[in-house]
Amino acid sequence: MDFTFWYLFPAGIIIAIISMSAGISGANFWIPVYIYFIRIDPSVSFWLALVTMLFGFGSGVARNIYQGTIDWYIVKQYLIPSIPAAIIGSLLASYINGNHLLLIFSSFIFIFGLYQLIICITSRKEQLKHRRIYWEFGLIGGFLKGLIATGLGKLIIPGMWDHERIKSPSHVIGSTIVILFIVDLVAALIRMNHNFVNELIENRTTIFYVLFFVLPSVVIGGQIGPRIIRNADVRHLKIFISLTLIFVSILIFSRLLA
Repeated sequence: MDFTFWYLFPAGIIIAIISMSAGISGANFWIPVYIYFIRIDPSVSFWLALVTMLFGFGSGVARNIYQGTIDWYIVKQYLIPSIPAAIIGSLLASYINGNHLLLIFSSFIFIFGLYQLIICITSRKEQLKHRRIYWEFGLIGGFLKGLIATGLGKLIIPGMWDHERIKSPSHVIGSTIVILFIVDLVAALIRMNHNFVNELIENRTTIFYVLFFVLPSVVIGGQIGPRIIRNADVRHLKIFISLTLIFVSILIFSRLLA
C-alpha cells in the first residue's frame, strides 16, 4: 500500500464540508489539488474531480433526504435544462486543450468569486419571494459543468434562494446538491470516450491510490456539511467562499503563466 497521498484524506473531509454547506461544486478545490499536488494531466483532473464529487454529493444527498431538506419540484425543474446542456459541454471538452480548459475554469471562478463578494458586501435589502425557475441559468450552468466540472451550483443558487417553495437555507443547499449529483454523473459518463479511457488506464495506479484516500473522506464530509448549514451565517459563508474561489483562481493563473 502506497501512503504517499495520505494528506488527501483530511483535505477531502474539509473540502466536502465546505462544498456541502455552501452548495458549490467541490471541483473548485479538487482540480487545483489534483493539478498542483498530484500533478495529474488537466483533462484527467477534471474527470477525477467529477468522480470525487459523485461520492461526496452522494453522501450529501443521503443526509439531506434524511433531514427532509430537498424540494423535489425545484430539483426536477432545474434538471430539465441542465442535463442536456451538460452532455453538450462534456462532448465539447474532449476537443479542447487541457490548459485552455484550465484558463476557462480559473477565469470563471475568479469572476464569480469577485461578483459574489461585491454582492455580499454591498447588498443589504431583502429580496422578494418569486415563483420563477431560471432555466437560462440551468442551461448555462449545465454546459459549464460538462465543460469545466463547475458552474451549475453557483448560477442556480441565487435564483433558488428566494423561491416561494424554499423554506430555509438548508432546502436551497439540499436541493442544489441533488441537482449537482445527477448532472455530475451525466458529465462523468459522457467524457468516457475511447481515447480518454486509454488515458485513464495509463494513470490507473495514481488514480487508484488517490481515490483510496479521497472517496471515504468526501463521504464523511458529505455527512457533516449539511448539518453545518442549519446554523451557519449565510452571508459570512458566502464571503468566505468568494475569497477562497478568488485565491484558487489566482493559483491556477500563476501555474498557467509559469
